[in-house]
Amino acid sequence: MARRGVLGMLVGGAAALLSGCGALLGRDNYKFKMTVEVDTPEGLRSGSSVYFVRAWRTTELITGGSSSDTELRGEAVVVDLPGGKTLFALLKIENPRHQDLPTMSMKTLDPAFNFDRKVSAERIANKDGIISPAEVSPEYYPLLVTFSDLTDPTSVARVDPLNLAASFGPGVKLKRIMVAVTDEAVTTGIGMRLGWLEAHRGTLKPSPPAYMDDPRDLDLRLLGKGPFSTELVK
Repeated sequence: MARRGVLGMLVGGAAALLSGCGALLGRDNYKFKMTVEVDTPEGLRSGSSVYFVRAWRTTELITGGSSSDTELRGEAVVVDLPGGKTLFALLKIENPRHQDLPTMSMKTLDPAFNFDRKVSAERIANKDGIISPAEVSPEYYPLLVTFSDLTDPTSVARVDPLNLAASFGPGVKLKRIMVAVTDEAVTTGIGMRLGWLEAHRGTLKPSPPAYMDDPRDLDLRLLGKGPFSTELVK
C-alpha cells in the first residue's frame, strides 16, 4: 500500500512536471499568418500562408556569450493575378541585411524587439504588448518572384515590390503585406502548384541568367527550393 502510494505519487509528479515543462516550452514558439495584398484592374487579389516559428537560446563557443536563433516552418505565399499570372512571396527577405522571415515577423509584431529572438517569441506567444495584425515595412519585404511558365523552374524572375506593373502589367500594384498571430495550421500544398519543386535539386538556374544588373539579382541566381517551402526539404 505504502509502496504503491509512493510510486503513484512519483508517476503523478513526473507527469505533472513534464506537463509543466511542455507548457513552458510552448511559450517560445508561435504561429503567424502573412497576407500579401495586390491591387489589380480587376480588383484586390490576395494570398496568405501560415508559419510556425520556434526560438531558443544559443551559446557562442568562442566568446562564451549567448545569442538566440529560430526555426521556421511553412511555405511561400501564392497570389493568383489576372491573366493567369502568379506572384510568390518567398521565405527569404529581399534585403539580406534584415535577416529572415522569423526576424521580420518579430520586428513587425513586437514593438519591444531587440534581437533577443527567444524573449520576443515568448512575448508574441503570450500576446504581451504586441501589435497584431500589423503591416510589414517595405525594408523587410520577402523576396517576390514569378514564373513565365509554372512548369519550368528556369523561367523564374524577380519581381520589384515597388513596381509590380513591370512584371504583371499596368494597374497592378502591391497594396501591403500584413502579418498576424494565428492558431491556424501551417500552410502546405505548394507542390501542387509547382509540380517540379519537390524533386528539384540545386538552384533554379534562371534563363536568361541574372547578370547582377541589380545586386538583388544574386538572390535569384542562388535560389533553390528551400525559400519556397520548408515542408518539401525535410
